[in-house]
Amino acid sequence: MINFQAPLLGKLKYFEYLTAPNSERYRTIMRYCFLCHLEYKNRLTKEEIFTFLKSFPQFADYTEQMCEQDLKSLVEWGNLNSIQDTSKTRTVEEFKNKRFLYELTPIGLRIERFLFELETQEDTKAELNPKHIEKIFLLLQQVDSILQDPQKRAVDWWDELTRSFEEIEKSYSEYISMLKSYEAENLMIKEKFLDYKSKLVQYLYNFYIIFQNYLPRIRSIFLLLEDSKVEKLLNYIIDQEKEHPKNIFKDPESIERNIKARFDNIKLWFVAPHGQAEKLSDQIQGLIRKVSDLAARLSELSSVKVNRQEEFKHLAKIFSNLDLATCHKLSAVVFGVLLPRYIAAEEKRQSELASLSILDVPPMKSLLHSRGRLVREKSKVLPASEFSEDKKKRFEEYKKKIEEEEKLVAELIKDGRIEFENLPVLTPQVRKKLLVWLSRGLSSGFGNTDSGKRFKVVRPKDGRYCVLKSTDGELEMPAYVIEFVE
Repeated sequence: MINFQAPLLGKLKYFEYLTAPNSERYRTIMRYCFLCHLEYKNRLTKEEIFTFLKSFPQFADYTEQMCEQDLKSLVEWGNLNSIQDTSKTRTVEEFKNKRFLYELTPIGLRIERFLFELETQEDTKAELNPKHIEKIFLLLQQVDSILQDPQKRAVDWWDELTRSFEEIEKSYSEYISMLKSYEAENLMIKEKFLDYKSKLVQYLYNFYIIFQNYLPRIRSIFLLLEDSKVEKLLNYIIDQEKEHPKNIFKDPESIERNIKARFDNIKLWFVAPHGQAEKLSDQIQGLIRKVSDLAARLSELSSVKVNRQEEFKHLAKIFSNLDLATCHKLSAVVFGVLLPRYIAAEEKRQSELASLSILDVPPMKSLLHSRGRLVREKSKVLPASEFSEDKKKRFEEYKKKIEEEEKLVAELIKDGRIEFENLPVLTPQVRKKLLVWLSRGLSSGFGNTDSGKRFKVVRPKDGRYCVLKSTDGELEMPAYVIEFVE
């Protein structure tokens, strides 16, 4: 299980300078300290930092007091360390007026290095190189030989295995994401993509063949690998990792848990049904089909365009040898009517045959209405509809329903009381009415029924509960009593 603590979600003061007011001043100071650190100049005076910021036009109004306050804030946030500079102190007064040197803290250095790499990084070289798959296969074959001398070879073997797997996860996923990106999609619909199509398909196909060749073999090694051998090998790796100086302050249990979890996840990547290995294989197949289909479509469009060009040249020669009147007639035949009018009707067709020509359909009349904004169709004034009979009928039905419900409720009243723990099985309508009454009385102690009867709600003194049964279920509730008041 992953070791996680809720306080890790709290606010980190080390990142305050990135978002705080005047962050452009803080970030400039931190970047200047970082660039000086790259040149092995680790400690800077306030004057050096102030002079650097004043060299930029946007800091023309910057003062030494502001610089001192900014440096103080960065020290409080843990991004800079301040060390008293006593190298030029000559008198007691100078010693009292402390002068400081400023340097990046380890945390501040890490943050700035990360930001610097993030801003200057180039696109990673994504590829489908089968050498990482081959490397993992060879490493898994060496397990028995590693166990013969684990002290010298186990950690190196583990480093190579995890490094190869990380390359698989990183480079393969980046390459597939690149082919599915918006830029790649746009390139694939252009004619110049035809020049790269064969090379890309060959590249994908070669990787797919090698991947399919090694995948069952790697899966077989993982499945046949004895648990005792795996545990023995991992224990050697864990023991050596615990003793390594870089892990001297780390929790031993977290080191053990991390190594075992990574090995299990590498195994699952290859072995799990419908796992990541199979998904990668399916993605490669899908990309091959997609690229081939797009290339075939582009090739077809290109050939059609060439054929149409020859047709247009032939038509242009015919038009050039005809008079204007004949050209109009030929144009109507070749290109169609220049200003057509489309009339749509909703009349039912006599037949649904697709081969039926419009010439075979008998003529029909269709009334056309004006579509102008200013032309309005005269509306006929109709008398208001009479719904009194319908309203009366629905009211009678509603009244009858209410009377039936009140009759059922009246049967539940015993000696002017309704005791919920002694009620029989109710219908949903009666249960709903009783609960409505109960909600009216619980707020103030008293309430009224729909017919105006006044009642009060008595709570159970011993806090006992009862089960209110209905035809559609049961409800556990306090054993309330509704008493009707005269």
